[in-house]
Amino acid sequence: MIIAYHAIWTTYGTWLPNDPRGSYSKAVYNAELAALGEVRYGRQDPQPDRRTLRLFHVAARPALARPVFRMDGAARSAVAGAFPEVVRRLRLAVRACAIMEDHVHVVVMRARHRIEYIVNQLKGGATRALGLERTPWTRGGWKVFLNDEEALRAAVRYVEANPPAAGLPPQRWDFVTPLPAGCSSC
Repeated sequence: MIIAYHAIWTTYGTWLPNDPRGSYSKAVYNAELAALGEVRYGRQDPQPDRRTLRLFHVAARPALARPVFRMDGAARSAVAGAFPEVVRRLRLAVRACAIMEDHVHVVVMRARHRIEYIVNQLKGGATRALGLERTPWTRGGWKVFLNDEEALRAAVRYVEANPPAAGLPPQRWDFVTPLPAGCSSC
């Protein structure tokens, strides 16, 4: 039985279907982007070096419909400032959240709403908080169904480790409620 979700979504232009790091896309629908290479389904191992990744993104930029969106510290704060209202309104228990330069991770306990709806509500609130008319997010995202406490704890650890792994300080948000010590489906 699903007890929680780990949802991930990216900012526009930062993780393309044929990204050298891999993606979970099955096709590239933009002919200019398709010319840059085939889809590399799944996370690639080994990961490409920074130069390869930079060259790919520079070559892809002209094929994008709008500028790439990356979040600096102010944008991350604005996004985090929007999430509590959504969490309160939807009565969510968020166990972890990492707001990165080019993507967001949340671990949320199962709720009465579908995870896709929850993610769309979080994206919408964040877009309004950023003062943008057009969404800075890509369509959809990824979701991992967490079926037991072990998977839930692993997802929380992974999300909490994301900012330091990227050279950012650890993130602590008021809308995140840590897992209780004796979880038992939390």
